[in-house]
Amino acid sequence: MHLEQEPRNCSAQAVITLGLLLAILVIAPIGFLAFEAARMYLASQQLQSACDSAALAGAATLASSDSMDPNETHESAVHTALNTFRHNMILGLPMDTASLSADSDAIPITGQSYLYIEFLDPKNNNQPVSLGDPNGKILRLTTTFNAPTALAPYLGLGPVPLRTISHGGVPDLDLVLCFDLSGSMDDQSLVTFVRRQWNTTQNRIEYIIPPTSGGPRSSAQGKLYDLIGPPPTGTRVNGLYPQYLSTSNQSDVRWPLNFSEKWPASGSARGLRGSSNTGSPPGNCPPLHSGTGNQYTYTDLVLNIDGKQSFGGITIDGYSFPNVASLVEASRGNLENYSAFSASKAETALPGLVPRAGYKAQYLAQCRSQLHPISDAQVAAHEFLTVMNTNTNAHFGLVTFSDNAGRSATDTYTAYNVDSNYSQAGQSQFAIPQIILDKALDADTNLDDISNALPATVATTSTNIGDAVLQAVRQLQNNTRSGAKKAIILFTDGEPTAGNPLSSDPWTNARKAAVEAKKSGIPIYTIGLAQNQEIIPSEINLLNDTNPSTTNGGMAAIAGNGGRFFLVTDVNNLRATFENIARQLVQLVP
Repeated sequence: MHLEQEPRNCSAQAVITLGLLLAILVIAPIGFLAFEAARMYLASQQLQSACDSAALAGAATLASSDSMDPNETHESAVHTALNTFRHNMILGLPMDTASLSADSDAIPITGQSYLYIEFLDPKNNNQPVSLGDPNGKILRLTTTFNAPTALAPYLGLGPVPLRTISHGGVPDLDLVLCFDLSGSMDDQSLVTFVRRQWNTTQNRIEYIIPPTSGGPRSSAQGKLYDLIGPPPTGTRVNGLYPQYLSTSNQSDVRWPLNFSEKWPASGSARGLRGSSNTGSPPGNCPPLHSGTGNQYTYTDLVLNIDGKQSFGGITIDGYSFPNVASLVEASRGNLENYSAFSASKAETALPGLVPRAGYKAQYLAQCRSQLHPISDAQVAAHEFLTVMNTNTNAHFGLVTFSDNAGRSATDTYTAYNVDSNYSQAGQSQFAIPQIILDKALDADTNLDDISNALPATVATTSTNIGDAVLQAVRQLQNNTRSGAKKAIILFTDGEPTAGNPLSSDPWTNARKAAVEAKKSGIPIYTIGLAQNQEIIPSEINLLNDTNPSTTNGGMAAIAGNGGRFFLVTDVNNLRATFENIARQLVQLVP
């Protein structure tokens, strides 16, 4: 029997064949390309993220570098940016061999990256400048990653170069520094209390260092704070004019020492050291007063200009200071010439010393660097402002404060040089400057004015934090450049002890000033220098960045807008703290 076969369906086979061909030749490649496109998009995102982080790290270095040499700062920023980029991975590939390129268009080998770094001048339309040019304030980073393909090689395609650009730097900054000049700002100075008196047996002046009435030292030489034991807020006694010596035995002092011009509290036995009818000869303390406490009497407070607990002598530019006696006589002006040397009888105690003009000025000049912590804070603040001026486009203002804040660059207050109980030493004008921001885009940054003003300030009396911050807020409200980032940096070593104008209560006054900052969108970066453990709770209470309560919170938290609080327990860390604030101000530049 013969069976007939059905004819094959050639049309169906053709369709299947065509479909297979389309799948192989069209659909599969499209899928491969879609897969590769997704990989390249992922690689681009990872590259941009790595580029951004590297630019930001470089900008942070640029803003907070220790160096005031623009070339060194730029090189440090480049190094930081490169190292930061190398810690990233793209498509699972480590970037630890990424390298710098001198050409922004250069393409690395497959799977590797090049970094091309430039510095731009924001005052000249962000035009590139050469490495080390002080006008180069913005870091521009161009990164190129030669991305390997996974499936595209089967289609004859090679690696895909990907390129991203990031700008890192600090925006225009208008910064106002509030700087504490309260009396405690020299409490860590090394000093000696001296009783200058006449030895009637030997017919010469003798210089007695009295014992202390308590504390860690047996005699009155060493750190000012340790010798008289003031409350945690510190002492009003100062190593340099205005000295306020009568406050060394006020009621809140644990280990009082008695200034001769006020001891005893009443009567005619006070040792008016400049009077011709008290002591023998003029300028000496009379014999020890009767009554409890007479052994703690002193006539002079001098700074140990050799920086030692017990003054051991020093010669500077031909001026010889062999002992404490020479410090006393130099501070009194008795070493300026032979006439003063002889009339004061200083020659009886310093027979080998040759008087010469300028002794007092030399002593006072050396005292400046020995006032601690105020001199350390002045140096740290100056270095911070200088670095910010070198590495960013910043303008600066300054508000110094004690009982209240200064109101002008030439503002001063009048006080007795030694004490109100010793008017013979006269009065002087003491600087308490406020230097106003200049909002003109091409104006001077004020760095030179602040650099000249700050070292001329000395420790004074109380602490009005609220008035200082309010003055800074007013500056930033009225004198900020358009588009500039605003910030207040508050440096203090204590807590507020003086009020007004916002409240008579010092603490409320300070917090209300922080509220004013918040209203204007101004962050407050607070630095609390704790010279003793007892002050730390108060500083944290007032300055913290965690409690925004306007009644019991911290000023940094109340002002908000990214402000931070820094507690410093070692004066040697002040510089690093200011650098940390510089880092806080860094952001990606759009």
